[in-house]
Amino acid sequence: MKDIAFLLEIQKLALEMDDLVDKYDMRDRFVSILVSGFLQEDDYGEMNMNAIYSYHLSTIFELTEILDFINNTFEHEFEYETPETFENFDADVDDFLESLGIDTE
Repeated sequence: MKDIAFLLEIQKLALEMDDLVDKYDMRDRFVSILVSGFLQEDDYGEMNMNAIYSYHLSTIFELTEILDFINNTFEHEFEYETPETFENFDADVDDFLESLGIDTE
């Protein structure tokens, strides 16, 4: 029951984020993928995920861009430079985005 209660709280936050998108009238510009959950091994050794998710994407291009961003930042942050803390994470993401020609301000 604790897992379900936790996921319901996460879902509530996702709905609040969705309301915020509308509050600032950003629906036509906002892109987001949210997947939150738990991986669990079943009796047969298969991994299953109990999760909540939401997508704010309107084209396959947006999906491709956001997945490329996730792959690149994951590889950079966790495979090559495993952080001990997330202390400089924001600055690192800003640097990465700027290297792709994306203005962060």
